[in-house]
Amino acid sequence: MSEKKVTIYDIAEKSACSAVTVHRALTGKGRISAATKERVLQVADELGYKANPAAQGLRRTPIKLGAVLFCPVEEYVDDIVDGIAAAGESLEKYNVSTDIRKISYTDTKTCLTAMCRHIDELAATGCRGILLFASAWLDELSDLTACIARHTQNGVRFATVANDIPLDGKVAHVGVNALMAGSMAAELLALSCRDHAVALLVASNDSPVGRDYVDGFRRFAADNVFSRIVLYEHFDDPTQVAAVTRQMLSENPDLRGVYMTTASSVLACRVLKNDRSLSVVTTDLLAETPTLLQNKTAAATIFQNPFKQGRTALRTLYRSLLGEAVESTALITPHILLSSNLHSYLFNKGALPYESDL
Repeated sequence: MSEKKVTIYDIAEKSACSAVTVHRALTGKGRISAATKERVLQVADELGYKANPAAQGLRRTPIKLGAVLFCPVEEYVDDIVDGIAAAGESLEKYNVSTDIRKISYTDTKTCLTAMCRHIDELAATGCRGILLFASAWLDELSDLTACIARHTQNGVRFATVANDIPLDGKVAHVGVNALMAGSMAAELLALSCRDHAVALLVASNDSPVGRDYVDGFRRFAADNVFSRIVLYEHFDDPTQVAAVTRQMLSENPDLRGVYMTTASSVLACRVLKNDRSLSVVTTDLLAETPTLLQNKTAAATIFQNPFKQGRTALRTLYRSLLGEAVESTALITPHILLSSNLHSYLFNKGALPYESDL
């Protein structure tokens, strides 16, 4: 059984002072004699009193957090930004401010250059922690990792959301459980495509999260669930998604099912033109997703809750700055959305019923 937490009322009773006096002694705010303050602090030490780290934030130097994000799928990154903003708003009472920099996507190289510039600016303004979402591949990140390493040496802490970036000294990563998402998609397709050919339409099989989607899918399908599994990459490039989807269809006339692992699945589905011969599992809840589910272009979508990812990531970064132990990797459990349960998720993606436990 855990020990009872010592409160200011316990200290007040033993030191024969009021709770207000104890609060003044512990916070250094308000008028109190030196002798009384010393007595209260001595009693607090004897009882093993530990102040709430967040409450201590009220009397510390203000903490500034930053976030820099880019992704070719605007809706997806906007939901992450909304989650970060919600977390930032909830932390304002603890003397925390948040500066969010969303980079409009043009191309990866330009966005990575802009990300380094924003990191430099945030560090110069006193940001103690910076959250990053870079929709880029590992072989494109050398300049960014060098920029981050420089600021890490100067005491800035970094965390990542959605797309993990391998960094020395990184505080934490918050993303989706992609292995689980892949297995869920394979199980869904097995209901209608068993013993038939299926395809995976992915951003890149060379990214950590991309490999996890594929590995999760293949693990479930290991016992020859499907006659054939083919893989196509489009790198989340809007100019390539449609072309690669057409190539996939033309090269595999026997295709029965498709798992589209990223939010670019909305673009890919436009190529299908309500083709009912295919069982399609998409990813995420975007503006076009309800129509895709209702007109049966897609059978289901794997919802990765980008809002929750963003909110959890900023809170985790803040807690680490307070000296709390945090998980190095936190993976959000994906949900299966169907036309029959979609209405529960549409009202307000930032305040859904399943968010109440956070």
